[in-house]
Amino acid sequence: MKICFVVRSLFTQLPSYTTTHLAFEAHRRGHEVVYTTLNSFSCNDEMKVLATGISLEGLSISNRFDFLKALHSGIAQKKEVVLSDFDVVFLRYNPNESETEKEKGRNPSVEFGRLLKLQGVMVVNDPGGLTKAASKMYLSSFSSEIRAETLITRSPVKIKEFLKNLSKPAIIKPLHGFGGQDVFFIKNLKEININQIISSVSRNGYVMAQEYLPAVKKGDKRILLLNGYPIFVGKQPALYLRVSPRGDVRSNMHVGGRRKKAKLTVSDVKIIETIRPKLIADGLYFVGIDVVGTKLLEVNVFCPGGINNINELYGINVGRVVVQDLERRFRYRQSGLSLKTGSNKNQEWVLQ
Repeated sequence: MKICFVVRSLFTQLPSYTTTHLAFEAHRRGHEVVYTTLNSFSCNDEMKVLATGISLEGLSISNRFDFLKALHSGIAQKKEVVLSDFDVVFLRYNPNESETEKEKGRNPSVEFGRLLKLQGVMVVNDPGGLTKAASKMYLSSFSSEIRAETLITRSPVKIKEFLKNLSKPAIIKPLHGFGGQDVFFIKNLKEININQIISSVSRNGYVMAQEYLPAVKKGDKRILLLNGYPIFVGKQPALYLRVSPRGDVRSNMHVGGRRKKAKLTVSDVKIIETIRPKLIADGLYFVGIDVVGTKLLEVNVFCPGGINNINELYGINVGRVVVQDLERRFRYRQSGLSLKTGSNKNQEWVLQ
């Protein structure tokens, strides 16, 4: 296969990134791997999407660290590529990580991705699905039984009414936030300056007010899904627990969260079974979901990560399973046959 990874910057890539794990595994298995950035994209009158790519074809590399060194050092070949010539294009570009306020909420890679999909390229994730799932509001499309009680608004009055009627601790955060920024824990309305908090969170857009889930003290669970099913490496599901540092409601690894092994539970299965039809319908092939207790907290579709933590915790290779599934899909495409949902051995899963 010819596989292209679209990233924000070539030089900020790290060996621990999920993108690196996927790209190196594809390279190791003999596929042509190219990295490119959105800034190098162009579209000509023939509607061909062009980009400047860094190709690692022909290089013999034994590990992820040397793989990235080759990418960064200039050893890899730099060339102009036509993205419609690729079999798979990974849009590993997160619009929430925009460098300027002006860019926030925009993701031009989705528009290029739509064109590539029309030209027969498998785009991961599907541009239409990315548009639908571009904010945390996507959670509202799932059953209220599997998610926390939530309000999305810019009205301070409605937020305060929601918190008052909730009568228990809550979380307030930006609808389009990321990385644990501007997340506030509201324990008692009488003990805080709620107006100041709302003003701070809402300055760049809508606010999500959500019931606080006490189970978060035990951590939130990241589960990686492939075409709506949990990824299994042998009998080991691809998941782990992120535990918040003491005194912090955020479990993000970069703010001091700790990683721990976890198990796939009956309630996890219920959540996955509930959301699978929509994920498949929206073309959200590679997804990371965050679960707290028995509730779905978030659906990560742009740059779902966690492979490095999972591999190190369990001594497995999640990237291999993902690339093997892409190979299977590629073979079906070449044969002109339809790929039936559920035909993947990885999808024949049971609760361990």
